[in-house]
Amino acid sequence: MLGRIPETQFDLRFRIGPIPVRVHPIFWLTGVFICWGSYQQDPPMLFIAVGAVFLSVLVHELGHATMTRLFGWPSEIVLGFFGGYATTARTSTGRNLAVLIAGPGAGFALAAVAFVAVLALNAQENVPERVRTALGFLLFINIAWSLLNLIPVLALDGGQIAREIMVWFNPRRGEQWAMLLSAVIGAVTAAAGYFLL
Repeated sequence: MLGRIPETQFDLRFRIGPIPVRVHPIFWLTGVFICWGSYQQDPPMLFIAVGAVFLSVLVHELGHATMTRLFGWPSEIVLGFFGGYATTARTSTGRNLAVLIAGPGAGFALAAVAFVAVLALNAQENVPERVRTALGFLLFINIAWSLLNLIPVLALDGGQIAREIMVWFNPRRGEQWAMLLSAVIGAVTAAAGYFLL
């Protein structure tokens, strides 16, 4: 997420332990936009799917924020347009990488929990279809969201991870290499998306 998300009087605010969380109203509109095409004919399922998006993004950012706090830095989570961010501090390459990897790692962990739940429910009868659908969507979105975030394009986690490694390898030229890699991967992804979709 680029830039700071401005505060409004309509923000949802709460805490997860010591970590403050703020959810801008645009986040909910983004969630509806993401889920609308698949669930517009089923309003309760649309509501559940938006909740799954919320949980997925929150857990991703909670991974970053928790690792940040483990290193002794304060952190807060802000959710906004197409995602969010967890505030952090930049110090050593190793710690920066740990914070960056913790977000997708938390997403993969939530996907694993959803996968186990899907397997457990497959052995059960009389499980409401919306429950099965919700868990399948939660599994899908956490795998997709985490893989997307690992693409080496700035300002995704993968792009920042690549930048940390390249700057560590070559402090003078690493930032330029990371920007070049980001531009190339972004252009290839855009071209592939255009021709394939």
